[in-house]
Amino acid sequence: MDGGNMNEDKSFIKLHRKMINWEWYKDYKIKDLFIHLLLKANWKDGKFQGYDVPRGSLVTGRKQLAEELNFSEQSIRTAIKRLKSTNEITIKTTKKFSIITIVNYEQYQENNQVSNQQLTNSQPTTNQQLTTIEEYKNIRNKEYIFSSCCNMAEEIFGRTINPTEVNLIKEWLEEKNYSEELIKEAMRLTIVNGKKYFNYTTGILQNWEDRGFKSLEDIRQKENKKQEPVELFDCDWINEEEN
Repeated sequence: MDGGNMNEDKSFIKLHRKMINWEWYKDYKIKDLFIHLLLKANWKDGKFQGYDVPRGSLVTGRKQLAEELNFSEQSIRTAIKRLKSTNEITIKTTKKFSIITIVNYEQYQENNQVSNQQLTNSQPTTNQQLTTIEEYKNIRNKEYIFSSCCNMAEEIFGRTINPTEVNLIKEWLEEKNYSEELIKEAMRLTIVNGKKYFNYTTGILQNWEDRGFKSLEDIRQKENKKQEPVELFDCDWINEEEN
């Protein structure tokens, strides 16, 4: 399609509305790259210079993607890392190019046609509709908090966080149920104390959890009850050697 009329190509891809709930949806560079990969991926199995390029895959390179999307190569590199970290894509690299494969391509392009009769017979009740709306709001809110914590981490540490650190933030939120305010405060205190690695942040959060602090308000209340400042963290036991 390079240099051609957009109307010449009659093919299309499917883009499901549930993509709005995707954890990278609000990061426009990651979202743009992923949709671009969907648009360029093979719709049937093929070969290129002796390499298999199956359905849902494409031959490309970081420089080429940067030119096609008008992004910097660093932005493309970061977006690719994020997509790999959440298993959206896999990459096979050769000396001359890369073969990117969209992991769930078949699910994204599955046949979603539903008959009018099916729609009529499966109309949800008012309660079901309200439940769905609340669930949707919760999903959106969790994704916003996760993205906000990742963005703050990169801003405050002054670098791109790696996949392990991305998963660690997800663990803090989903498994440990730490609040957004505690995570951000712990990251801030990490830098205040001259540290630049996540082990120290984890130590602060674990220390607060052990002391029963669920929010910054909990910390303030316990400070007032003791009528003396309570150390927000005590991380002497942390192994300060960077992981």
